[in-house]
Amino acid sequence: MSAAGPVPVPDGRAEVFVGRVRECDLLAACAGKARDGEAWLAVVEGEAGIGKSALVRRVVSSLEDFTVLWATGDASETDLPGGVISQLIRRVEHDLAAPFPLLALQGAGGASANAIAGQLLLLLGVLQESKGPVAIVVDDLHWADQLSVQVLGFVLRRLWADRVLTVLVSRSDEEDTVGTLDRLVRSLERAVGVEIGGLGEDDVALVARRLLDVRLAPGLVERLHSYTKGHPLYLRTVLAEVPVQTLRDETAQRWPAPRTLRVSIRTLLDQLPPDSVALLEAMAVLAARVPLATVAQVAGTPDPAKALGPALRAGLVRWWPTESQSPVTLVHALQRDAVYDAIAPERRRALHLAAADVVATGAAWAHRVAAAVSVDAGLAAELEQSGAAEAAAGRNALAATRLQWAAELSEARADRERRLLTACAQSLLTMQPVAAMTMRPQVEDCAPSALRNCVLGVMEMLSGRFPAAEARLTEAWREALADTDPEPGWVAVLAGTFLATIMIRDGRGAETAEVAARTLAIGDLDPATTDLTRTLLATGVMWDQGPRTALRRLDYLPAEATEVPNDQLDSLATRGVCNLFLARIPAARADLAAVALRDRQGAGSKLSHLSLALLAVAEYVAGDWNAAESAADRAQTIAAAQDHVFGDAAAGFAVVCVLAGRGHWDEAVAQIDTLDRMNQAFGSPAAETVFWALAGAVLAQAQTGPAAMLRSLEPLLEARTDGAQEQMRFRHRPFWLWQQSLLAEALIGVGELKAAEQAIDALASEHDGTGYMRLVIARLTGHLAEAQDRPGDALAIYEQAVVPASGADDDAPFFRAMLEHRYARLLVATGSGSRREAARWFRSAHDRFSALRATPFLERCDADLAAIGLTALGRTSSRVLALTERELSVAHLIVDGRTNQEAAAELYVSQKTVEYHLSNIYAKLGISSRRQLGEALRTE
Repeated sequence: MSAAGPVPVPDGRAEVFVGRVRECDLLAACAGKARDGEAWLAVVEGEAGIGKSALVRRVVSSLEDFTVLWATGDASETDLPGGVISQLIRRVEHDLAAPFPLLALQGAGGASANAIAGQLLLLLGVLQESKGPVAIVVDDLHWADQLSVQVLGFVLRRLWADRVLTVLVSRSDEEDTVGTLDRLVRSLERAVGVEIGGLGEDDVALVARRLLDVRLAPGLVERLHSYTKGHPLYLRTVLAEVPVQTLRDETAQRWPAPRTLRVSIRTLLDQLPPDSVALLEAMAVLAARVPLATVAQVAGTPDPAKALGPALRAGLVRWWPTESQSPVTLVHALQRDAVYDAIAPERRRALHLAAADVVATGAAWAHRVAAAVSVDAGLAAELEQSGAAEAAAGRNALAATRLQWAAELSEARADRERRLLTACAQSLLTMQPVAAMTMRPQVEDCAPSALRNCVLGVMEMLSGRFPAAEARLTEAWREALADTDPEPGWVAVLAGTFLATIMIRDGRGAETAEVAARTLAIGDLDPATTDLTRTLLATGVMWDQGPRTALRRLDYLPAEATEVPNDQLDSLATRGVCNLFLARIPAARADLAAVALRDRQGAGSKLSHLSLALLAVAEYVAGDWNAAESAADRAQTIAAAQDHVFGDAAAGFAVVCVLAGRGHWDEAVAQIDTLDRMNQAFGSPAAETVFWALAGAVLAQAQTGPAAMLRSLEPLLEARTDGAQEQMRFRHRPFWLWQQSLLAEALIGVGELKAAEQAIDALASEHDGTGYMRLVIARLTGHLAEAQDRPGDALAIYEQAVVPASGADDDAPFFRAMLEHRYARLLVATGSGSRREAARWFRSAHDRFSALRATPFLERCDADLAAIGLTALGRTSSRVLALTERELSVAHLIVDGRTNQEAAAELYVSQKTVEYHLSNIYAKLGISSRRQLGEALRTE
């Protein structure tokens, strides 16, 4: 192996490995596929002590051509952001890791999981390029921190053509981790689960023979198997403790062996020298892989090398003598727990105090708390101060842990309840509420207060009980605002932020804006909270008064997106969304692309996945459908990896637009069904409803089904009395121009011409006459004139509109092609102009549809050309059309001048994936250079 992993076997007795042939073969097969260029994930699960780690070490030790990155989760570090990722990176040579600063997590600031994952993907590409295939192994994943889990989930979803094997090891009795892993395995094409159970009788016999150096009778093997259930750790314990003569005594009703592992360990400890026991006790207290000298210092052992020998022979310790500082640890968590439980209370307290003096500051807090045997007001105050500092730095999980400890050590009830509630609030801010939810009974027992209402309100929201959540948060917000003590200001901010989030979910723009404005008026908000609250204010205005008015609320931003500071990225994303809703596509792309770029660089915008999804919509409108699919794919990956509850609908809508435009009906319907389920699961929130309904209407448009378009749009329309002539109105302002244009087209198609005329008039009055919407309005106005038997007026409208008014119009080839196609059909139907003129517009539309691979529109254009006795010109780009969406995404980035690494960073993949796709692209196009690739795409 080209990088060290903790695979050396420290002691033959402790590491006896037998059986597991099927499991070894399965993991070896995954490694072979990874070696050949297929990234594979293997999830190894089983109960504690069953031999998961031994199996993985066995397999990994044979991967001599792999770079092995190994990390182990630790129960004491579950709230240390990025701890597991840091372990992986420590296995990489400094020079290789240096170009990726976000992987040095202490300098990553508030970088998002996907930004860190993007750099990890690039590093994996470098490792593959310089050293060959890579194996990522994470043992005890159930103790991994949330940030590391999110990073790994994102990376695994973006390993497309990489020589990477990932092995995740976890206990099968950890429900949260099992659910996460199950979803991950089901979401990946190349993933396998490996369930580890007890050893069979033959393997039990083999273990016994190797450990005892004697052959046992079949009856005794059967008895051993029945007693231990083939559990390797239990089996080794029995064989180590019970003499062979006693085991062979068939007259004995039962062996004089402990019935539990803890008693077994106690027996082993009694047989060891005092210094060895002291060393083991220190290891149990430190609960980590640490240098032998550090363990000896905590244990007070003068000769640690001498004390280590008996512990190794007992099979309790794993040792890495060839590594710097000779680190040691107990073999398994079960043994660690058993040793820890056997320590006398006074001795345990002394060991924790000693450990606090030698470990890092963060870990020292846990030891100081463990050493406390009663309430400690001084330590509680220190912990509260430390928790506040962690919260100010955005490390909410760490803040929650320290504040919870402070609560447990508090003497006065008021202090205890304040710290408990604040700990819950910090935990809830991570949007991973499992830990906080378990404390709900304690929260409910607290005295009434604004903070208590706020915490309970957020709990209700994260449980999906939105009416109850709103009631609680409203009460908390009003109580905190009315409090004359300046201290509860942060409670009002917290309550106001979540309250505004609930309101905007239902499209209640005016209420959202009011709450956000009053929250801003509290003052003394940190920059990130200020920007988020300003964003909620502008978004509320957008839902209430429209995007044009909302833009005026964002005029504090620099005009150039590149000049916007990182702590205003949420505002920049909102400006981009407003421009998108106003059909100002170049401005929308500039703002949203800037947010996406900054997020990849580690800025950590809270709206990163949503802004990326809406960038996909902007790319679709601009005619870069491959970029749209790529951006939507990345947005969905971020949402899946980070368990975002809201915001995934926009990415689904962008995907439907491209799928429908290309005629992939089944896939589009599947996406719409997913949006429908999402919509219903969330109680039909306004934004999700808009995207779901629009997706259905876009699909129906591609299938030329005006009645289906109208049915899809109905959930967005205000109720209308049958036969009434009043204008049909949409409930929601976002995407109003798009909604209105689809409505007008549907009404023309079903023959409701009066209503269609009103819809088009309203559309024209709201639009400024520029950009792609100019083409849409012209096509609809001309179509209505045709339906009203005014072909001359329609021809005049089309003739004027097809002449480009500005370069910006050409950024929307799909909408221009639809206009040109309609114009050409009317020229033929009316006999106006020459046959050559009609053919010119048919072919122009045909070329645009062809470049987009808009198959249903292309086929209709072909049919109309054939009807006048013409066929489309032979397409020299036919080989380009054979490229997949992922290949086209890579191709366009390379032609735009990106290096392989830059393209990989933008797509959130590794350089290896880019190289793989480039080789396929060159083979399909019969070319061998980037210059030729540019020529091929320009020909298309």
